[in-house]
Amino acid sequence: MKKIILIFLLAAFMPLLADAQVVVERSKEIITVGGVEYYMHHVKQGETLYSISKAYHVSIEEIAEKNPEVNDGLQAEMVLGIPVVDFSEEETQPAQNVVENKVEEPQIITHNDGGYTVSRGENLYTIAKKFGIDLADFKAINPGLTNEPAEGTVIKVPSIRNEEEYLVHKVELSEKTSSLLKKWKVDEDAFRALNPAVGSHVFSDQIVLIPIEKVEIIENPAAVVDDEEEEEPIASETPVTEPIIVEEEPVAVSNCSEKSENAHEHYKVALLIPLYLGEVNDIDTSPESLVKSRKARPLSFLQFYEGFMLAIDSLTKHYGLNLDLTVIDVTENMGTAQNAVKQLEKQPFDLIVGPFFSKSFGVVQEYAKEHKTLIVNPLSTRENIVEGNPYVVKLKPNAAGQLSQLASLVNQYFGDSNVSIISQSSISEGTTAYLDEMERLLNLAINSEVVLTTDDFMRYAQNEGRRLELGNKLPSTIEVEGQIYATKDLKNGAIDNVRVENSVGRYVYNSGDMSAFTKSLSEVRNNLVIAYGTDNVFATQILNKLNKTAETHPITLVAMPDWSDLDKLLVENLLKMNAIYFSDDFVDYNSNEAKRFVLQFRRKYSCEPTDYAFSGFDVAWYFMNAMMRYGHEPKDCLLNFEMPLLSNSFRFVKTASENGLENYQWSIYQYDNENVELKPINLSETGK
Repeated sequence: MKKIILIFLLAAFMPLLADAQVVVERSKEIITVGGVEYYMHHVKQGETLYSISKAYHVSIEEIAEKNPEVNDGLQAEMVLGIPVVDFSEEETQPAQNVVENKVEEPQIITHNDGGYTVSRGENLYTIAKKFGIDLADFKAINPGLTNEPAEGTVIKVPSIRNEEEYLVHKVELSEKTSSLLKKWKVDEDAFRALNPAVGSHVFSDQIVLIPIEKVEIIENPAAVVDDEEEEEPIASETPVTEPIIVEEEPVAVSNCSEKSENAHEHYKVALLIPLYLGEVNDIDTSPESLVKSRKARPLSFLQFYEGFMLAIDSLTKHYGLNLDLTVIDVTENMGTAQNAVKQLEKQPFDLIVGPFFSKSFGVVQEYAKEHKTLIVNPLSTRENIVEGNPYVVKLKPNAAGQLSQLASLVNQYFGDSNVSIISQSSISEGTTAYLDEMERLLNLAINSEVVLTTDDFMRYAQNEGRRLELGNKLPSTIEVEGQIYATKDLKNGAIDNVRVENSVGRYVYNSGDMSAFTKSLSEVRNNLVIAYGTDNVFATQILNKLNKTAETHPITLVAMPDWSDLDKLLVENLLKMNAIYFSDDFVDYNSNEAKRFVLQFRRKYSCEPTDYAFSGFDVAWYFMNAMMRYGHEPKDCLLNFEMPLLSNSFRFVKTASENGLENYQWSIYQYDNENVELKPINLSETGK
């Protein structure tokens, strides 16, 4: 039996834009030009067109129209004329009339709407810099678009959100660096700071970083929220940059036993998910509208619900799950969370999933603690949410969990490799301690002594002969791991197997200098390079340099702590080095389970499943199975409960009795250069 209760927490909101980065003070200086009043705004350091537009309640396009010079970049001390807008009428309108009386918002620019109109004096370089999107991305969705589009041309803008103060540009033609800077109208010192390895020339297909004055573009009007401040979903929180090393022994697990009668118990579950139903006036079921609506804020988390329901339906139909499911619309607005608590107080629940936003979750988790109800946070990366509440379950894995998995990975697959750790220069004390522990564990995982065979030497000597274009001849000498060997001694058997000491190297990437690191690499055995950094610039530069080094040295790259969200990394380079990623989720689309899920999802919802759909299925499948085995209070039993899922792996750890459960299990996958695919790495399997 399955019962679903939908509780609609409807509210009408007046959209307010808030800038979390820079507070802009509106100017009191007003002048009149041609009968129109303008504020005279003096730009301060750190302000952006987006933050200024919000402060004055005018669109970015209005500011640019009245101040054409901003197309060349916003500069401190620049004086802008901002049209004066009277909001007295809108401010006095009641909340229920918000649909008819919306505050004017910045223009929404996506490739689904009218696009962007080229103004006089603009070219594709200035437009790309304005949006922080590379030329190639514009041209990909605008066939035939040139670098000098005519005034009035309407171009589609890629739906790409740039969170950085630069864009990643793939050079189109070989040219002098000075001419590239002139095209982009960027300062050479700023360019050199981001590209220390670039010389006087840039070359076709070379990746460079272009500094920009970031302009935040609203991709969808639904992104505007009515709260004291605009809050990003917990799912978009920045990954922890200071991983915690667990020094305490995990709390012991209480005795748990599976009972068959638990599968037939009646369970009550609440799913607190942001559906923004109050913003849905009507539903257009045409295919075009459905595709567009899934990108809007209303129903933006719908696929999590749909994946969740697929798991519930399967368990109900095939395994006899007896469930009452209550779905409550809880957004980032604190009022919706407080209303949800009132609904939860009407009856006891065995499990609460959500809310998805940090402040709302804080409200509901206090209720869960008081009523001793298990509450699951499916999307937060923050480690402190489990502190002081033993009923919280955090599903996103802790960075500290990577250490044991990394050590197992190296011990199982790379014991004879030459292992190096290279990290970005700007790291905290906490990260330094984390890397110290990583180095210690890896030295225990690798073989302390490695045998290099004659075949290894000869293979390298033959490769060197081909590289030096010696035909069938071998070079007279070769250098291997700092030692010089005569090839004639290899051929006549004077040099047999060579034993070398094996230990982990540690290096810091500083201003592009990798000479010490490069000298440490082996020419005859695999080099396992663990690159640790959270910065896109570091990742891009390391990848470019290692790609060149990989032409003469066998390299396998391990990208840590989580590069899966870093964009613009060339897949070609990742394939070349068989790069290994740690990610909080990974779907193996070659597996029968994933294929079956995709087919069922398409059949039921007529669209392709996203990451949210897989995540929703995994959460429901794992926790419903746990209750059907362990009963109404499975909390302590989760420490020993593991089961295969579609995109996640759960292995919970409890570091103190007063704390909740935190997942330590990461997904590990690798770029397979031979088969040109991504494949999962299962550490429970043996053999290479």
